[in-house]
Amino acid sequence: MKNKKINRNILVKAGLVLVACLFIMSGAVYHLMKFSVQKETAQAQYTAEAATRRVEAQLNKYLVVTDVLKKLIKNGYEISGEDFGTLSGFMMDNDGVIEAIEYARDGVVSAAYPLEGNEEAIGLNLLENPERKKEATLAMTSGQYTIAGPFELAQGGTGTLLLDPIYTIDEGGEEQFWGFSLLVLNWDAFLEEVHLNKMEYSGYYYQLWRRNFSTGEKVIIAQCEEKEMSKALEVVCEVPNDTWYFEIMPKEGWVTSSERVISILCIIVVSFLITFIYWQYAVRHYQEKIYKKELERAAAEAKAANEAKTRFLFNMSHDIRTPMNAILGFASMAEENIADTEKVQSSLEKVKIAGKELLSLINEILNISHIESGTMKKIMETADLYEFCRTMELLFEQSMAAKGISFKIATDIRESCVICDIQHMREICINLLSNAQKFTPEGGSVIFAVVQKEEVRENVFAYEIRIEDTGIGMSEEFQKIQFELFEREESNEVSKIEGTGLGLPIVKRLMDLLDGRIECVSEKGKGTAYTLTFQLETDEQHCDAEPSTSDKPEKNTGNFAGKHVLLVEDNELNREIALYLLEDMKLRVDIAEDGVIAVEKVKVSAKDRYDLILMDVQMPNMNGYEATVAIRHLEDRTLAETPIIAMTANAFEEDKRAALEAGMNGHLAKPINVNEMMRAIRELL
Repeated sequence: MKNKKINRNILVKAGLVLVACLFIMSGAVYHLMKFSVQKETAQAQYTAEAATRRVEAQLNKYLVVTDVLKKLIKNGYEISGEDFGTLSGFMMDNDGVIEAIEYARDGVVSAAYPLEGNEEAIGLNLLENPERKKEATLAMTSGQYTIAGPFELAQGGTGTLLLDPIYTIDEGGEEQFWGFSLLVLNWDAFLEEVHLNKMEYSGYYYQLWRRNFSTGEKVIIAQCEEKEMSKALEVVCEVPNDTWYFEIMPKEGWVTSSERVISILCIIVVSFLITFIYWQYAVRHYQEKIYKKELERAAAEAKAANEAKTRFLFNMSHDIRTPMNAILGFASMAEENIADTEKVQSSLEKVKIAGKELLSLINEILNISHIESGTMKKIMETADLYEFCRTMELLFEQSMAAKGISFKIATDIRESCVICDIQHMREICINLLSNAQKFTPEGGSVIFAVVQKEEVRENVFAYEIRIEDTGIGMSEEFQKIQFELFEREESNEVSKIEGTGLGLPIVKRLMDLLDGRIECVSEKGKGTAYTLTFQLETDEQHCDAEPSTSDKPEKNTGNFAGKHVLLVEDNELNREIALYLLEDMKLRVDIAEDGVIAVEKVKVSAKDRYDLILMDVQMPNMNGYEATVAIRHLEDRTLAETPIIAMTANAFEEDKRAALEAGMNGHLAKPINVNEMMRAIRELL
């Protein structure tokens, strides 16, 4: 869940990076596009201004023609019709732009060259003609040339008039309006002359227009084929007495479609690329952090494991040496006092007690190892809680009484038959009652109570087991670490009491295995109370629990005389002990040192068949499981079905299952319990 949350955080951050990149890239592209438009606009403006300069230059070129007539008249020369024709013939251009040269005294056209085709213009009063009056009056009053048109000419066709006003000096030295010198221009030829049409070939659309002097309407002077100029750049072209407007725009627009597509692709690709790079970096950084934490945790675990190993070896060295010292010491004492029966008997009893302590220690070590490895499983069966309480009473009443401790059993149970792991529950309670007994001084009390609580769901109730003593109690500091391995409280009272620091860790791990809850209340010098809570299903219909038996040796009530047993054991000392016990039961015993020998002995035993085989498991050449399988596959079915009991130091539940799966009929754990061996043999024989 934590990894998913962190990954979602990376995803959210990557999304924010993507949004930021899109925003930044859009801004960058916008400014680049703006710069590109500005550059294109500057280029277009330069092109438009160059075109207007060409127009102005061309107009000035034609004004030279009118200027000749203007100067002659201004200097007082009278120009006859013949002189006007001769002079105008010299001034006519060869490019077809000037269609006619005229002059109009007092505003009335009085001469035209060529006359042919322009007869209709003679006598036209420019100052009164509605279409020309505005421009003519403006030229007269301003003294500057003025362009009129294009419009329909009096002599026919469309053209433009270039009106250049002429002034003379009277006798009083003042200027007097004389009239106009006029050029009739072919506008299309004029536009060709200034190369406006070439702008379209250069990749531009254009339009040249002016305002009508009379109406103020827009008059198109020149334009390309494309007429949509809504986004065009407008350049003002100032001519005398008028303003022309030159509009221009690139054919592909200020920003082309390909530029837009490329810009959008750049924004998307670059943004996603940066986001992907960030994602890779963030994930790698996250993985490195996780890896670093794992390394640190692994290092810490390795350090803790090394410390635990050191502590384990130290504790085991002490705890194993203590009973071993007693075993070896009392064995030597018995050997030195062999003639003193009473001292030998006392020494052997103490050797036996030390041996049990050593076995208990080994069992605890194996138990905790079994739990830690995760191989221990729950064993669910129907059990009677009243019988369970009686078992606890039988196990502890004598030892409690011998120490001067008051031991009480209390029950408040409505449904006593439940489905539970009674074996591990028994182990938990034995551990806690053993601690209560060890840490409660003479005159104290121990209470073992089982109480049925509320119903959790149908046929499932909460059960509490409470183990309370009036012993030495625990400090608050130790209560926090009481379930950790090999932990023992450091106090004078505890140091005098034997213990390994494994009992409570085993209890806690078994409670976890059984999905139970354990709570502890303790106060230094006032005792300890453990409350165990289980949720158990009732099963009154199948309650057939048998009373527990004590661990006291039974009398040999089996009639085994004449029965033949094959003992398969590779260890000489173990063979000697087993042989002694079996012969004490009046059994005939053969020996096999490993599985290969055992199988061979069974094969040749047809005339003197074995009634039972006691099979060790861990042996050289062929182990006990393999030997059992080989025997079960013998052709002689009578021999193949010989009862086999595993007799091994492998004492875990899975070892029992492995023995049964191999074809064995029972399982005995070493060191051998005489009562259990006798019961197992009695059941089979």
